[in-house]
Amino acid sequence: MGWTAGRIATLVGGALEGDPEREITGVNTLERAGPSEMAFCAGGRWLRALPTTRAGVVLTRGGPVPAGTVAIRVRDPRLAYAQAAAEILPLYWPPMEVHPTAVIHPTAQVDGAAIGAWCVIEAGARVGRGSWLMAQAYVGHDAQLGEACRIGPGAVVMQGCVLGDRVWLGPGAVIGADGFGHVLGPGGPVRVPQLGIAVLEDDVHVGANACVDRAALDETRVGRGSRLDNLVQVAHGVRIGAECMLAAFAGVAGGAKLGNRVVMAGRTAVVDHIEVGDGAVFAGLASAAKDVPPGARIGGSPARSYKRWLREMAALRRLPDLIRQVRRIEDRLELPPGPEVGDGSD
Repeated sequence: MGWTAGRIATLVGGALEGDPEREITGVNTLERAGPSEMAFCAGGRWLRALPTTRAGVVLTRGGPVPAGTVAIRVRDPRLAYAQAAAEILPLYWPPMEVHPTAVIHPTAQVDGAAIGAWCVIEAGARVGRGSWLMAQAYVGHDAQLGEACRIGPGAVVMQGCVLGDRVWLGPGAVIGADGFGHVLGPGGPVRVPQLGIAVLEDDVHVGANACVDRAALDETRVGRGSRLDNLVQVAHGVRIGAECMLAAFAGVAGGAKLGNRVVMAGRTAVVDHIEVGDGAVFAGLASAAKDVPPGARIGGSPARSYKRWLREMAALRRLPDLIRQVRRIEDRLELPPGPEVGDGSD
């Protein structure tokens, strides 16, 4: 069945304005979309391109569309686009075949999965039905992968680790490497055995070259539906709740706990054994060195209230002007000069 504007509107629960029979075969940006393509307008800078778009269908919350373009009014255009694009252009999935160069131990269980070139599946491991291991993926001894997992090229699931259903690993992602456990003894660093595992619950996505370390004794766990961007580091013994979002370069130190639906922007950090409550949001570069209450919005390093951090940043931008004003007052009053400080000119 082909996709029409009316069918898309039903899918995303939007209000249709225009021809419900307009056929759509693909998706594109507002600037590049043609009459048979769908685009979305999330407000802001997108609104400038909306009046001149040639898209056949636009998912938008507001704003005028050109004559001939069908508008579907939705509360969240970006979410509606994600839902519709996934249906219009479904993700490729290969035939469930094993490449002849793959190395699979006789005791491993591969239940109707696609295994790419040069993959290695060790003894006692299990790969669930419908999963796809791309070239050079590695599954260690006794590791368990659920159904419909998508393991990118060169991704690694180490010994004993557990992935739920529909878990995605980007290229080079590593699940279950040893945590950074070392004690500095008289003769130098002594390694602390990392005897636990890492567990990724259903629908977790881990980006390229991101790492989730195994625990020292128990388990490191990433909750259902959470998303880890490229180059995210999750240390040993961390517990991450459901539906959390961690952007690139975010780091969570050993033993820390994140509640559900926590959002960490790029280059943010949580110190070891800190607890972060449900729904907390970290602005970019924020670093939490103490517990964060549920629903808090924080920024800065050390982290504090997001509003307070914004006020401080605004005050810092005014500091050079304030210093110059103080110097002029000192000159008029013939006061001895204050301490030497920069005026912001450099």
